[in-house]
Amino acid sequence: MKNTIFLSFIIALTTACSNNVAGNSGHSMSNVVVSNDTCKLIDNYLTKLSNEKNFSGGLLIVKDGQKIFSKGYGWADKDKKIPFSPSTLASIGSITKAFTATAILKLAEQNKLSLDDQLKKYFPTIPDDKANITIHQLLIHSSGFHEFLKQDGGDYEKLNTEEFLKRAFAEPLAFKSGEKAVYTNVGFSILGLIIEQVSGLDYEQFLKKNLFEPIGIKNIGYRYPVAASDTIAIGYQNGKIWGTHQQHFEQAGGGPYWNIKANGGLEASLDEMFLWINSFTNHTILNEPNVQNMFTAHIQEEGYNGESSFGYGCNISQSRRNTKMIDNGGSNGIYFARLIRLPEEGLVFYMITNESSINTNMVLPNVTQLYFQGKIEQDAMTMQPKFENELSKQIYDILEKSNTTDLASELSKENIKVEDDMILLEVGQILMQEKKTEKALLLYQYYTKTFPNIVVAWNDLGDIYVSQNNKAEAIKCYKQALKIRPENPRAKEALDKLKNEK
Repeated sequence: MKNTIFLSFIIALTTACSNNVAGNSGHSMSNVVVSNDTCKLIDNYLTKLSNEKNFSGGLLIVKDGQKIFSKGYGWADKDKKIPFSPSTLASIGSITKAFTATAILKLAEQNKLSLDDQLKKYFPTIPDDKANITIHQLLIHSSGFHEFLKQDGGDYEKLNTEEFLKRAFAEPLAFKSGEKAVYTNVGFSILGLIIEQVSGLDYEQFLKKNLFEPIGIKNIGYRYPVAASDTIAIGYQNGKIWGTHQQHFEQAGGGPYWNIKANGGLEASLDEMFLWINSFTNHTILNEPNVQNMFTAHIQEEGYNGESSFGYGCNISQSRRNTKMIDNGGSNGIYFARLIRLPEEGLVFYMITNESSINTNMVLPNVTQLYFQGKIEQDAMTMQPKFENELSKQIYDILEKSNTTDLASELSKENIKVEDDMILLEVGQILMQEKKTEKALLLYQYYTKTFPNIVVAWNDLGDIYVSQNNKAEAIKCYKQALKIRPENPRAKEALDKLKNEK
């Protein structure tokens, strides 16, 4: 899932760390070599968050190509007491799209495809309404494909190439291709299929041979099956073990499949992200014109009042200093990752977290403030939630009213029609994080009625009923989730737990 852009938090640059590597895998200041007050300030802040609020993850700061801060905090595995270190692998979510975009541009450099190629060139039986969609339009989210497939079975659904294309091509477009730009995972999975078709290699193998090996990256990938040498950070949801993508692949009987492949879910470490970041400034993967093309604002993103545009696999916006900001973010609700490039300052921030309750979205804005001005003026951990879509904010505000007892009627009064279930999911997850159970219940009752085939909505509603000790309604929800998607591990585990409690 795409994360909110940090436009509010990139502020005037007033200080800079030294050009020394600023950290390793240790948990105390004695393990961090810093020679600058700013780096110490950041490290002290993150160490305190780790000790007092279970912050877990890593931060990398690169200045003019030099690694000036790189350190892990918290745990890759709490039970085994394995610390999160710069070599720990963790899911980067939709930052994967930047790798897919780079792979497409690499094939263009090799004269194996053109960005003007239409889908009918690669998929001759594609329906007419999608035949003329170009690779360029897929890269900038203007293809018209929805964010997810209808009746999406989640990241671990067994969805092979033939079935994925059948469903993606059968569904009507959300809008006519080229008329606007709205974020889509489906479009980037199609790009992954084009990479495989043109190169004759599996998506991951193409990345390895053409992007990673030339610059010394050894371990970025889906890491399934897991190698003995891999240290993959376990994901935690509010302190409870969620597991890893690889464990969920195993439970699903394999993976990755096309609901996640090429649009999300790659695993990376701070060490290897440093190599990836520098490959763009050094032009060691793509030539300079292609890097510039990738980081060009090609089209405004719908719903952001002109403040955000799409490059290829990234967002382009302005910092508060009116300097260019190139942004990649991703999350599955457990792992949160963000990569922010400020090319005019020669500066890059990358943060990854593996604990949902205190994640990158809450912490990185504060880190950038410490770096830029030496203090936190707008604490992202206490500020009102930021919404990706203005409609999400409207729905949240309606639910905040004390007299709201039925969301459907309130939306009708405001003449609001919800056509995208992700808007409701965003509101629901924020309400659950805030532990506003009654408001979340209203939201998810409307959600499951309006979009009855969304598995995550039924699971979330079940969790809400569990929190209210309403086991009978919770069981109904989990059973409905299983009816839509048999073998759904989240619903199965929840039902097993409820049975054991009887």
